Amino acid sequence: MSEYIDVAIREAGEKDGESVECLLSTYFLDMDEVPIDDFIVAEANGKIVGVAALADRGCCEIHSIAVHPNYRGNGIGSKMVSSIFESVNKERIYVRTTSPIFFRKLGFIELPMSEKVNLWDDCRECDRFDRCKQHVMCIQTDEV
Repeated sequence: MSEYIDVAIREAGEKDGESVECLLSTYFLDMDEVPIDDFIVAEANGKIVGVAALADRGCCEIHSIAVHPNYRGNGIGSKMVSSIFESVNKERIYVRTTSPIFFRKLGFIELPMSEKVNLWDDCRECDRFDRCKQHVMCIQTDEV
């Protein structure tokens, strides 16, 4: 899509749970015990076209981010991350991602894979750590 899309970013509510789960499942993601209150949604014409969550469990992390395939390439993901930046008062924000190019464009830097075990318990306990495809990235919020 190359036309301009008017998108509103807002906090997710209980009524959005099914839509959030459905959009995340498009990318084989799940809510992973992140409460719906930690999510924001991007809404276009009354339809949820993007979701993102900020989890603060050990470290401040963009936990999940997804944009409906028909709406990708319209800046919706960047707009959601910008909204997250505005709401955070932490020194750093981390992300585990299979899309490092997207996050590099936003100013995130890649950290050594070994950092994952220092930041996330589930990485420390994972039996697939050596084959993991997720990159660990970070941004200093005072540089945003």
